[in-house]
Amino acid sequence: MLAWRSNPLVYEDLYTQGYLREGPLGWSKHLAWWNSRYNWRIWIIQVEESDYTRSVGVVSVSQLDSWAPQIGFYVGEITLWGKGVGKEAVLHALKWLKQKKYSRVRTTVLQTNERSLKLLASLGFQRMREGRLGEMEVELFLNNLPEKVLTT
Repeated sequence: MLAWRSNPLVYEDLYTQGYLREGPLGWSKHLAWWNSRYNWRIWIIQVEESDYTRSVGVVSVSQLDSWAPQIGFYVGEITLWGKGVGKEAVLHALKWLKQKKYSRVRTTVLQTNERSLKLLASLGFQRMREGRLGEMEVELFLNNLPEKVLTT
């Protein structure tokens, strides 16, 4: 994860590293971020290739005690961007949320993160409002986790 979050092509779309221009994380900052998480679930995205499996990214759901948990994801292996890996990972997390009886999920994405915005729109996420940073980010919301999305 630290290596992925140290790649400028990845971190430019992450809030603290991209928008706030913190740049690549050192181990202590990454560990502090990890330790600050609570009431969450994280999955490492893996792909199978020939006779081995490799880790390529992360999808997580946090704030599981809220009215609408927050989902976050990134594919750290940029050679896999646009190949459906992120979409499949988000679908996995949505299915898990549905099994846990959640009906809503939200996320916040930087306006410049066109890949994520397109992916989330394809799954039915809608713009709820501009985020804390106004024009720099948007809050997205998925209500009632539609069955058609969850069976693909």
